Amino acid sequence: MVKSLKLKCVITGKESFFSGEYLNKKIKEYGCIESLEKYYVSREVKTLLSKGYKIAEISNILNVDSGNIEIDIETVDYIESKYKKTKLKIPTVSENLTGFTYNKSDPDVEIFINNHIINK
Repeated sequence: MVKSLKLKCVITGKESFFSGEYLNKKIKEYGCIESLEKYYVSREVKTLLSKGYKIAEISNILNVDSGNIEIDIETVDYIESKYKKTKLKIPTVSENLTGFTYNKSDPDVEIFINNHIINK
């Protein structure tokens, strides 16, 4: 049994060191050491995957130098299917503005906006 293991995230290339009980937990999670080494992804990648981002988007978000990382389609599909929980919801313009605007306004301000800004 391996006592410690240094793993590289297949998406970011970031290295992590595992030992003891946590290493055993990771081996059980991935099934075997070979699978762990082949499919290991860091916590930040898992978080972004669970929010609905694709691996290509995650690489851009985390500023990964794609020249150093080679990943095959089978690995991408496996990782996305394992960790992706939801589709990324892209809010509409009105949904974006709802948190920043008020539904009601002062009547004088509402008249000004309607007359001078909206109906120009």
